[in-house]
Amino acid sequence: MSDSADSGGSEQDDFSFLRTEDIFCLSCVTSTRDSDTTERVCLAAEGFGSRVCFLENTSSKDVPPDISVCSFVLEQALSVRALQEMVSSSSPESTAAQSGHRTLLYGHAILLRHLHSNMYLSCLSTSSSNDKLAFDVGLKEKAQGESCWWTIHPASKQRSEGEKVRVGDDLILVSVSSERYLDVSVRGSWMWEKAGVP
Repeated sequence: MSDSADSGGSEQDDFSFLRTEDIFCLSCVTSTRDSDTTERVCLAAEGFGSRVCFLENTSSKDVPPDISVCSFVLEQALSVRALQEMVSSSSPESTAAQSGHRTLLYGHAILLRHLHSNMYLSCLSTSSSNDKLAFDVGLKEKAQGESCWWTIHPASKQRSEGEKVRVGDDLILVSVSSERYLDVSVRGSWMWEKAGVP
């Protein structure tokens, strides 16, 4: 009898927490300075032609959103120390060292693959902003080096480093290579903000 109760709890864990190979969208609520209206947008990319990410409005009642361009796969989740060892290692087998589903923890480094294009979300070296500290966010074909890796941090004080990331949690993504936050600019593109501790 206790076995069935235990298995029910572990099934619930499978749906409550983010794990590697899960598919999800990165969304946020934006507001304009001129009005009190808000809208929910998702990070999106095409992967064909321009590889710079854009925002897909998911709040419009008139136009349905194209969720296919907003879907990302949590391909890998590693401790920051394991990522540093992997990046410094010269063997190509080190990038495929993960197997099975791993539960994502705050503080981990993550690799996000865009489902539609099979490219990796990355901090690009270009900047289409007037802010010299901001970089564009886009897609890269290969996940080489640290530019495609992010560390994940809780946006709420109710969660802490080392805790499991729950589905629906507010979170902060920080580029491993540039140490900048993922942020939405006023122009409506995803950009990195100034470096700092989340």
